Amino acid sequence: MIGKSFLKVSILAIITAGLMHGASAQEQDLRKDATDATKAANAALLKQLPFKDTSDFNDANKGFVAPLPADLIKGSSGNAIWNPQQYSFIKDTTAPDTVNPSLWRQSRLINISGLFEVTDGIYQVRNLDLSNMTIIEGSEGITVIDPLVSEETAKIALDLYYSKRGKKPVKAVIYTHSHVDHYGGVRGVVS
Repeated sequence: MIGKSFLKVSILAIITAGLMHGASAQEQDLRKDATDATKAANAALLKQLPFKDTSDFNDANKGFVAPLPADLIKGSSGNAIWNPQQYSFIKDTTAPDTVNPSLWRQSRLINISGLFEVTDGIYQVRNLDLSNMTIIEGSEGITVIDPLVSEETAKIALDLYYSKRGKKPVKAVIYTHSHVDHYGGVRGVVS
């Protein structure tokens, strides 16, 4: 009898200690400053690569038609689907000490968003979620390639295109491959 009581108290003590440890870990800020070695490696890379050449930013902005809506995108039950502001900190031109400057630059390029005309009759909605949606205009309607992750983001992307190019029927949808960010939003472009 004493053995069972002792076992119950011991298990309760372990669970309580684990919960208290978990709560204190959540309250702590687990981020750390860059080490001297990381700072030195990032500084050396910054000197080595041609970061003064901004032609890739000019190319990424080419064909800009319209910005993305800035509002939080919510699902039908009010849940957050996509927050376009969550990556706005990446607009800073200088990488933090903790981040490889080349990766920071790549993130800044990927963060360029909106509706873009790629070439005559081909448009892209970029950075409305994890992928880009491409729209090809045809004589009878449009073809949508990779309709994003969710129905909500895909509908907003298509509405943005329609607001600048006029409403045309979706005649086809193409998935380039089977990752969810390339087909998950199909219900936002076709029923």
